This record gives sequence, structure tokens and C-alpha cells, in this order.
Amino acid sequence: MKHFLSLILAASLLIAAVADPALTRSMMAPVEKKIDQRLETLFDEPFLVLGMTRGLYLEKYGVVFSAELQLISTPGVNTFGFTSPTKEMVASTRNKKLVRLPILKDAMRSQLASAAVALEKLPPEEKVVLGISIFRRSWEDSTGLPAQIVMQANRKDLLAARNAAAIEAAIRTQEF
Repeated sequence: MKHFLSLILAASLLIAAVADPALTRSMMAPVEKKIDQRLETLFDEPFLVLGMTRGLYLEKYGVVFSAELQLISTPGVNTFGFTSPTKEMVASTRNKKLVRLPILKDAMRSQLASAAVALEKLPPEEKVVLGISIFRRSWEDSTGLPAQIVMQANRKDLLAARNAAAIEAAIRTQEF
């Protein structure tokens, strides 16, 4: 009987350990909101954030946040009579995006570092990931401009970083 009770206790502890994820939706929601607020205030144009940030916890991997935005507002075909862009508009759009891209990357790095601090229950060896999809129109010249930027780092490395250079060194960046 004593052996049976020990097995029951061990099984219930194992079930409890499996049932409780390190992070819950309620823990990720404030981080999502903070990323959205930062993206919304990044530039002085309205309607640049196209999709609200969403977080997803992957057990034994970490937390992944994703969002979609435009780097600048651009008209679509048939928007208030717009039918086709001029050469100047194509060049201006590309140049403005090239200027804004480093600003976006800086904001992403700072949001990764902030998320690492805010997500206290995330194990230190797990990752914090932020992916931003960048919207483009079919008429744009996207040469040299990524459609998506993904930054990731181990939480412990972000927590140990004490300045912008150390944060940048801790982060792995991929552009697609």
C-alpha cells in the first residue's frame, strides 16, 4: 500500500509539472502590448502596424513574438484613384525604407532585451525571439530590403548584457 501511494504521489507530481507551462498567455500579454506601443511610436505616420504582436511559448525552446508592419505608408492600386507609381515614387519609397530599417532593428533589439527582463518565469537557457514581417506593395523596388527580420537570443545572454553593444552581440539576426 505504501508503494502504491508513492507511485500515486510521483504520478501526480509529474502531471502537475507537465501541466504548468513556464509562461502563460497572461504573462506574455504585457510584453505584446509593449512591443505594439513601441512599433506604433517608431515613426510619425499612422497605420504602420498591420498586425498586433502575438506571443507563443514553445516549451524547452522559448517565447516567439511576431508582428507585421509597413516601414512607410504607400498607396495601393485603386486607392483614391491611384493606378500606378511614378519612378520618383518608387525611388522615394525605397530610400525612405532604407533609412527606417536601422531604426526598426534598434527598436527590435531593445524590445528583445526588455522582454527578457519582463518574462521572469522564462527559463534562462530558453530563447526570446522577435520576428517582424515587413509589408510591401507589388510595385515597390525591394532590392536590398528584407521582407522579414527575425532576432533571437538566449534569455540569460540578454540579461547579462549591460550595454547596447553587448545586447547586439547576444542577438542572432536573420533577414529573409
